[in-house]
Amino acid sequence: MNIDELHEPSNARLLAKLPSDQCERAFGSDLCDICPGFLGFIGIYERLAEIIPEHWTVIDLGCAYAPQAFLFHRHNGYIGVDLMTPTEIRFAPSNARHFLMSISNFIEKHGNEFDQNRTFAICSYVPPWAGDNRKLVRETFENVFTFYPH
Repeated sequence: MNIDELHEPSNARLLAKLPSDQCERAFGSDLCDICPGFLGFIGIYERLAEIIPEHWTVIDLGCAYAPQAFLFHRHNGYIGVDLMTPTEIRFAPSNARHFLMSISNFIEKHGNEFDQNRTFAICSYVPPWAGDNRKLVRETFENVFTFYPH
């Protein structure tokens, strides 16, 4: 089984939720490294969206283009943080706010603004290029999912 087959069902379900204008904007960008056939490692986000209470805010650290934001469109809020992906080409449901900054910079400037009892932080598939982001996220947020395969 290749990666496309492994993630295809989750990918297809998410693709059906994405607005066409946002797809055109993201996929039409020369910078974009995702496509309709592979939106990222969506299965993990789909499971998290099922278990995180909808009255909570989701902070997605290392969100890239953030098509997964639409899995959290019913949640209290979705915060996308990424150092590389311009905010104007990220996917954004009405409850989304995006930041163009490093994870450590976001945590330093905004980490204490969130109710720890109603916030869930995700740091998934974020490479360790700028330090140990997973450790920093685990130390900052009480409710957290971190994962990066080696």
